[in-house]
Amino acid sequence: MRAARQGAAPGFTLVELMVAIVAGLFVSMAVFTLAKHASAFATQQARMADATLQGVIGFERLKADIARAGFLSSPNAVRDPNICRNAGAAGYPNALARLASVAIETIPDAELSVEQQRNGLTPRRITLAGSYDSADLFVARHISEGENTVYLSIAGLGMANIHYTPDEAGAEALGRVFREGRALRIVDDAGGVQFAAIRSVSGGANPSIVLEADPSVEFRAGNALNCGVRGLGNDFVNVVNIIRYDVRNLSEPDADPDAPAFGAMYRGGPSYDTNRTELVREELDVGGGVIAATRELVAEYAVDLGFSLFVAPSLAGSGLQRLDGDLALKTYAGTPAQWAPAAGPQLIRAVRAWLSVRSQEADRSTGLSLTPSGPGPSRLRISLHPTDGTKPPFARVRTMQATIPLTNQARVTWQ
Repeated sequence: MRAARQGAAPGFTLVELMVAIVAGLFVSMAVFTLAKHASAFATQQARMADATLQGVIGFERLKADIARAGFLSSPNAVRDPNICRNAGAAGYPNALARLASVAIETIPDAELSVEQQRNGLTPRRITLAGSYDSADLFVARHISEGENTVYLSIAGLGMANIHYTPDEAGAEALGRVFREGRALRIVDDAGGVQFAAIRSVSGGANPSIVLEADPSVEFRAGNALNCGVRGLGNDFVNVVNIIRYDVRNLSEPDADPDAPAFGAMYRGGPSYDTNRTELVREELDVGGGVIAATRELVAEYAVDLGFSLFVAPSLAGSGLQRLDGDLALKTYAGTPAQWAPAAGPQLIRAVRAWLSVRSQEADRSTGLSLTPSGPGPSRLRISLHPTDGTKPPFARVRTMQATIPLTNQARVTWQ
């Protein structure tokens, strides 16, 4: 019996085995739950980081475009004393008649998304004018009054920089810069400036830019102010682009068949993705319409875009004044009819801009806001509730902001 007891193998009772299995099951469930929540948290953070990174990239592009506003253009073509003919005269297309380096307007309520309306957001859109596709002046070898055509010199630096050649490739390069619908700035040998609308271009040994009939080119011989071109090879031209940024929903099909199809982004995701909005950049023609295939999505999940201005309140005084609010923005960056007598976009010296983007999905159950201490953004959450902007779920909001100097009109001395 002693030998049998000494040779028996050790083991577990049934109760011990059941206790071990149940304990292991609880440990496995805890580990699985922890891993699940950690994975979901990591995914949320990755999505928020992705939205923030896209917002930063888009905001940097907006900053670069604002900084270039007014380059090889006019800060205010309606009041510019160097203009040979008032831009508001008869025959000027809509966007050319109010051409200015910076124009800001509040997006109408009818154009806001449901998400923006529920959360009380009032984003603004900004329109910028300047030479964005080329940094060069092009030599006008001859300007024909009867044909309303500008003939370019092949020997100019501008033509060399676009790699112009007298063949089909050269014509395409010329057309990419002087595209139909864009504005053409003409500077005569006395410093007078005027703007025209581009109809088409042609290449070959005598490259040319054909202009629309209205507005016609002013020639010095027929101008009462002795201002205008003489068409004898002493004039320069450059392209002027009109760029617009705003925040909008892109779920609806675009009338432009060449525009990218953004509608797929609004299907297959969370239900509140249908109301999402993006930061959009597009180029306008001289009439104010969107030029084909120029609409771009710059930053996803953008919810707000705002601006304030630093202006020179008096050319005789020193220092700048910061302005915010619809009335102040209209006085300096609205339509020509809204400008005050001693105001206007030519007195803007810097633009304070901010862009807010939200996370892709709802990741907070409570709202959070700060009391603003001055002009600028203060929103930290946005409600994704289908009917009430004060109820959960909420998505986090990140805001980028910067002050951008307008170096191209820092020395404008006229009002």
